[in-house]
Amino acid sequence: MYVVKVFHGYIAKDGRRTRDKTPTNLLLFSTKKESENFADRIGGRVKKLEEITKA
Repeated sequence: MYVVKVFHGYIAKDGRRTRDKTPTNLLLFSTKKESENFADRIGGRVKKLEEITKA
């Protein structure tokens, strides 16, 4: 699973930026390519979900 990171936060399911790292609240992507396409459109970057849950 992948998420999109933007300016000190992540994209939530409602499409807004959030600092909450809870996977149930974040917009999740199943493939890296799918998440990269979305990140390119909004100017964010892709992070793998395991990286977030470890922090």
